[in-house]
Amino acid sequence: MFKQLNLRIVLVLVLILTGSIVKAQSPDKIEESKVENLISKKISMDKEGKFKDRFTIQLYYGEIDGAKRAKASYESTSMSWEANMEYEAPNFKIWVGSYRNKLEAERALIEIKKEFPNAFILKP
Repeated sequence: MFKQLNLRIVLVLVLILTGSIVKAQSPDKIEESKVENLISKKISMDKEGKFKDRFTIQLYYGEIDGAKRAKASYESTSMSWEANMEYEAPNFKIWVGSYRNKLEAERALIEIKKEFPNAFILKP
């Protein structure tokens, strides 16, 4: 559901920017405030991790019962990264965090491996 919503948001932004570019070719002026507003929205969405081009850490891959246990175990720790349960037939995955670059993910992985030695970095 989130993937479809994010895709729709990106498509709307692309259409708006494309329309702005086409309009820029005409003699009419574009309101700079609209362009700046769109750019700031895109930057904030990027910071919030709305686009799925980020690194994450996988804690578990398998059946739902094990996934629930792994997620509960992670949430009982004092780590601040958000844990999500993803489903890819026929298995469930527990993913932690959304990191802009591999360095951020590697720093988090050092802490996570203390509790979850089989965790690893992936880029979905």
